[in-house]
Amino acid sequence: MQRHNYPLKKYIKAVEKIAEEKGLALVKVTATKGSIVRFELFERGEHVPMSIWTIHHEHNKKQIVWSKDDYRKAADRLVCTYEEFIQRLDAA
Repeated sequence: MQRHNYPLKKYIKAVEKIAEEKGLALVKVTATKGSIVRFELFERGEHVPMSIWTIHHEHNKKQIVWSKDDYRKAADRLVCTYEEFIQRLDAA
């Protein structure tokens, strides 16, 4: 199986686009300690997140997201397939 190496910016854009297509109101992205980034997914009109997940990226300028599990987390939380999420990353 191929290892994916997408920059964090592309990952965030893909998450935002899929969330928008699914009719979700907001994706809150928060950088925490070190290489950890936290995502919060909200439904329209809600103040409590419906889903929360964290991912890790490399400590370099491009901030590459390399773990296959980090891509699966987004697909699971956004209720799409892993392949659809990777296709969205390729299109971003």
